[in-house]
Amino acid sequence: MGTAIPANLTDPMSSATGWSAVGLLSEDGASEARDEDSTDFYAWGGRLIRTKRSKHKRTIKVTALEDNLVVFGLVNPGSTVSTANGVNTRTVKIPKSEKVSFVLELVDGNITRRRHIPMGEVTEVGEVPLSETDLQAFELTITIYPDSNDVLYHDIDNDPQGAVPEPPAGG
Repeated sequence: MGTAIPANLTDPMSSATGWSAVGLLSEDGASEARDEDSTDFYAWGGRLIRTKRSKHKRTIKVTALEDNLVVFGLVNPGSTVSTANGVNTRTVKIPKSEKVSFVLELVDGNITRRRHIPMGEVTEVGEVPLSETDLQAFELTITIYPDSNDVLYHDIDNDPQGAVPEPPAGG
């Protein structure tokens, strides 16, 4: 956590130090979900006057298509891998809470978007097929935690449709 990402989209994430790639993700992309409690308050006669919101939770779900050390660490935090004489031994322990930073990079033609999640945690792992006919994929649900200013994540992109008009010169 606290690792900086490139401030522009021309520098690849691979140029940023302190980041490890999860690898290929499913072509289904990522999905974001919101969950919160809300209570409506009404005045006499049934007129809505206020909605109180609480317990806001945001998650992102992705499916990792690679079984590499980064994915192993996210799926099994606190577990270890060792290699001796060409043989890998994975010792899987009961998962411990481990908050880390995430970056999702989405590319659509000439438009690139990076979503930087300063603090998140894999809180759910979907069923993992163990067969010769199915691809071993890891569906990961990442719970996003807000910082002290209630910021969940930052998006940077080069989409001209989302640009804020610059003020006129001299104004």
